[in-house]
Amino acid sequence: MDQSLVFILGAGFSIDAVSESGYSAGTLPASGLPARYPLVADLLNICFKTDILPPGKSIEELFQDSIDKRNMEPLDALYSYIMELDYYITPSLRQGGRNYNNIYTTFLHDFPESPLITFNYDSIPEILLLAEQLWSPDDGYGLPVQTQKTPVRNGLPYNWTSLRPVLHLHGSLCVYSKTFYFEKQPGQDYPIMQNHNEPIFLFDPDRLGHCFLPFERVPPGVPYTYPIERVIAPIPDKTEGLKEEFIKAVYKKAMEFLVSANQIIVIGYSFNPDDHTSYTQLLDKIVNKPVFLIAPDARFIIDRLANHYPNIQWKANNMSFKEWVKHGYQGIRK
Repeated sequence: MDQSLVFILGAGFSIDAVSESGYSAGTLPASGLPARYPLVADLLNICFKTDILPPGKSIEELFQDSIDKRNMEPLDALYSYIMELDYYITPSLRQGGRNYNNIYTTFLHDFPESPLITFNYDSIPEILLLAEQLWSPDDGYGLPVQTQKTPVRNGLPYNWTSLRPVLHLHGSLCVYSKTFYFEKQPGQDYPIMQNHNEPIFLFDPDRLGHCFLPFERVPPGVPYTYPIERVIAPIPDKTEGLKEEFIKAVYKKAMEFLVSANQIIVIGYSFNPDDHTSYTQLLDKIVNKPVFLIAPDARFIIDRLANHYPNIQWKANNMSFKEWVKHGYQGIRK
């Protein structure tokens, strides 16, 4: 694994997936929603069924308000939307798909072992890498994850390992943590809850099952959490969500990669001030290293960050991810 170059992915990484896939319907068949991996600005209509942001409110504050009222419909709409996009769009991009030659497979092939650290909820990198046996959910989330597999086909075992991890900083919709179990001891009338010495992480791709074959969900037991409970919600203060066991472990792994990296490339991440609890602990680990930001408004973002993180050697390229790939990864050392 080449750890000298580490990528951090934001929403701008996924934005071109639909056009690259050749999907032309315009809307998704199940929900009827636009076939487009969303940016923050898109969530108002998708999750709250309005085009007008209330005065003095941010999208993140609307999500927090809904959580405070125990209304989980906006969050469920968001996560269901992401998984529907993964289900219908990403298979066209992977090996065997109709649009296999695309910017995503090109990028993944050109940087075959560099760790991917993502703030995104989608599973685009994992689905594409799995199709080429370059990634496995057993070890590809950066941590040991329990999985099940379909029966062996043609006598060939499914025993490949991941060339690099995909680290989901805000959690994965496909993985949940198990921290306790129930056990009945001799002389007891009923089982007693016991804590595992270390958390166990379980694979459950939910409605994305066919995208991860031959890997299957671990049959649900106690405790089981639904996808809506597995990730950090897009709210102003993410402090509580960062305490979840899987997310804590992923952050620890991500910081190890950033400390050892020679270059950090950030693709399509805006460093939203509402995410500062998510990214500050990462940027504090980067001292006297180049951080290269690829985004249409990269220079504006860096101007906002430079005073807060003066020890980072900030560099900007005002391009979309698609433009950057087409221009041969302009500005970085391969």
